[in-house]
Amino acid sequence: MTHPTKIFGHNEQFKILNESYRVKFPHAWIFNGIKGIGKYSTAVSFIKSICKIERGYTQNFFEINSEENPVLVDDVRLLINQINLTNANENQNCFIVIDNANGLNFNSYNAMLKTIEDPPSNTIIIIISHDIKRIPKTILSRCIKLDFKPLNKKNMFEFCKYYDIDCKHFDLEKNYFLTNGSIERLFFLVSEEGKIIQEYFAKLENNKSFKMSEFELFYDLIAHNYDKLFSSIMNHIFFIQKGRFLKYYQNKAYIKKILIFFSNIRILYIQNLNIDKKKELYYLLSEYIKTNEY
Repeated sequence: MTHPTKIFGHNEQFKILNESYRVKFPHAWIFNGIKGIGKYSTAVSFIKSICKIERGYTQNFFEINSEENPVLVDDVRLLINQINLTNANENQNCFIVIDNANGLNFNSYNAMLKTIEDPPSNTIIIIISHDIKRIPKTILSRCIKLDFKPLNKKNMFEFCKYYDIDCKHFDLEKNYFLTNGSIERLFFLVSEEGKIIQEYFAKLENNKSFKMSEFELFYDLIAHNYDKLFSSIMNHIFFIQKGRFLKYYQNKAYIKKILIFFSNIRILYIQNLNIDKKKELYYLLSEYIKTNEY
């Protein structure tokens, strides 16, 4: 069976799906792994290979809860009813892919549970999860779990070459750890906003104290999209500190400094202080700078 689209890093998962399909294919799966590593792409690639042609793929494929179109419980019920009415061909399988499943609410899960317990004939459900711990046990116990690992450095280079991704402003060899093995994360890092964050943290690297002029400029550059970019900044700091932790793990004094940093940030959010965005960012970065001395 040929791959209709290129798969990076998940050929073993694709093989498991193919071999299982030749025998007796389970009707409910959970694709588990961090966000942005190709779980959804692998699902679509597999479905296309089963349906043989693009037209067959679109006629037998239903997707709900994409990031662009999050669903409500009524959307789940409507889809289930639609599948029950249209899936009358015993010679063809119908595939339902539920993307970003961790974003579903309790009622949506309950509506989905009945379909997983008693699915329409020839219906296969694939649930895309970024955090298996947030999937209700009632759903988890009725599905086959397929784990996906982050892409390694070789996979990332192959992806960039295949899709001609411009990484001239991002040293993938040196900064692979910042991607966390996620293509979605890589796309952000090579974006204009990603470059702004990287350039600022490069300036912070050797700073032992805060330079307000640089901070003010940085805040002005990200203020228009602060909520989204603050999350990206938090991720950026986490991966930097993770890399430092692994590199200097024998330096107990420095490791203690990193742990204190995370403890202070955690306390800030547990207390849920109602501080403005600028002060929030200032506190985060001023605490981060304290960990610059190894």
